[in-house]
Amino acid sequence: MNMLRVWPIVCEYGIGAVLCAVGIWFGLRGGYLDLKLAEDRRLMAILVAGYVFMLALVGIFTFWAPFWGNGDMP
Repeated sequence: MNMLRVWPIVCEYGIGAVLCAVGIWFGLRGGYLDLKLAEDRRLMAILVAGYVFMLALVGIFTFWAPFWGNGDMP
């Protein structure tokens, strides 16, 4: 696999995950988010599910979809 395809994903989703985790940590620490509330737990679930969904979608279109047309499925 060409690393020119991999590094942008690592940078976007790796650094983005770190920044999001820092923001969530500060939100929890500062009292803006309270995991005892169902609404805040739902928000956290939506954030995590959205991150995983977008990472999977980008992974499909980066690593799998380019091979659909020519029959060279990895």
